Amino acid sequence: MLQFNTAAFTIATRFTSRFLCRLNASLSTNTAAIISESKTAVKLGDQIEEMISNITIVDKQHLGLDKLKIELCKDLNIKPIITEKIKKAQTIQEILETVKTSSMPQDDILHILKAISIWVHNKEESKSSTKINKSSVQSQTGDNNTTSKNSPLNTQDFFSQYYNLSTSAMIKNINKLAQAGDRNVKLLNYFFNNIIEYHELLSTKACSNLMFSMSTLNYSDERLLKKICKDFIKSKSVSGNETNFVTIMSLLKSMAFVRYKNNVFLNQLCDEIIKSKIKYSNTQIASILRSFATLGYHSQYVNDIIEEYFPNSEIEKLQYTTRLNLVWCFAVFKILQNVHAESVLNEKFVSKTLIFDTEINKKLSHQLKLLNINGYAQYALNNYSGPLLNNEIVPRIVSKRTKQKLAYVEALQITLKNMLPSTSHFNMSINTNMGFLLDAEICVDHKFNFISMDSDTKNGNFIKIALLLVDYYDMCLGDTDYQGLIKLHRHLLGCNNYEVLIIPYQYFGIEDKIEKRTSYLRHQIFQIFRKITDNN
Repeated sequence: MLQFNTAAFTIATRFTSRFLCRLNASLSTNTAAIISESKTAVKLGDQIEEMISNITIVDKQHLGLDKLKIELCKDLNIKPIITEKIKKAQTIQEILETVKTSSMPQDDILHILKAISIWVHNKEESKSSTKINKSSVQSQTGDNNTTSKNSPLNTQDFFSQYYNLSTSAMIKNINKLAQAGDRNVKLLNYFFNNIIEYHELLSTKACSNLMFSMSTLNYSDERLLKKICKDFIKSKSVSGNETNFVTIMSLLKSMAFVRYKNNVFLNQLCDEIIKSKIKYSNTQIASILRSFATLGYHSQYVNDIIEEYFPNSEIEKLQYTTRLNLVWCFAVFKILQNVHAESVLNEKFVSKTLIFDTEINKKLSHQLKLLNINGYAQYALNNYSGPLLNNEIVPRIVSKRTKQKLAYVEALQITLKNMLPSTSHFNMSINTNMGFLLDAEICVDHKFNFISMDSDTKNGNFIKIALLLVDYYDMCLGDTDYQGLIKLHRHLLGCNNYEVLIIPYQYFGIEDKIEKRTSYLRHQIFQIFRKITDNN
């Protein structure tokens, strides 16, 4: 990773012809030369502060900023998570913060700086709304009080008050931000970077507190998440440093919330739970398994824990909510048995569970889980003869789609219209009656001809394909993988005689040309067709 106390940021604070010439020269400079120059460079904080204080874009320039972000993401071969952060950035400052905290190659960083510099320089030349002064920063942040002494963007020595803080003090400040619900990205990044770079080993308590704060603020740093997992295991091994189970539960719950999956870390924790001389409560273990299921983590370790703590006789003893969550985990792990389904789908259990749920969101969550389990009992279990849900008690609801998911569904619909003979050749947003919507379905015959969904020819030899869109929030950070819910949906659709095509957002861009999306989709569908025909 290019260190940002290098010449790259030293020269990036002046948007002049001289700067552009120097930056062009930097693009042809090797790493050693850049690092050599960095010895005399000004500190990163000063450089970023100067760059941030010298740029602003008022509301009318947002369209131009969107075009800049698209160009940056299109031209660079960078990780999807970084691309996503750049796309979400509302200001140049946020783009710079993303670049600063990433592990991008030096050439990509220099190209980004050059693109930003040229863009700002062009705005200045055309005398549009770009201004280079401190007061203009206020218009970008929505703060019209240009004389505010407390504004972070207005105060050159804003970070000086935190410069000499210890790591524990920084963690306390992060906790305060979390308690206040203050998602100060700039300050959080400063704390995160300092903890990553200057603290050797975090205690287990510090690891848990940091993870909890990140989940509360819904803002995380993958590098810090990785350090937390690594340090947590190291700290536990230190003689006399015992960790109570509440800390482990809190850490895993927060990991699930921020969607961070680290298989090595999870394997080690499972191994310790199995070998532990302490007998934990079934409720505690159920909480841990729920975190595993949310992350889509399943291994032989998990099976061993379930075997030790949850023989079938123990499941009946659990409280209603705990039992429902546990059985849902079994469905995600694909180990659900008939007796498990019967224990939660009977009318007495369902009625009591929903009566106790006075909070709307919890009631909705429990209804969706019941529908998932009901679908599993119908399509995934062999010879299931137990009870199924009563529609009058649990209606066939689905979870509400996010704006981002709706945008992907709309892009998929446009792509299918372009690819298929007519709109009768596909269905969109189908209620599976299993607690979720199927984004789209199509059919092809044995000659790879697309079949109309209204045609009687479907009764012959055909392949039914389910299209399932996966956006950024359906994926785990760290060890990139689908979340447990997506894996469950895929399994349920597969048991319902669908061939499932998962469409990840990394390969199906909303901003891509329709020809590109069509080409990708057709190729993926053909791969499914080819696999099936080769096996027959």
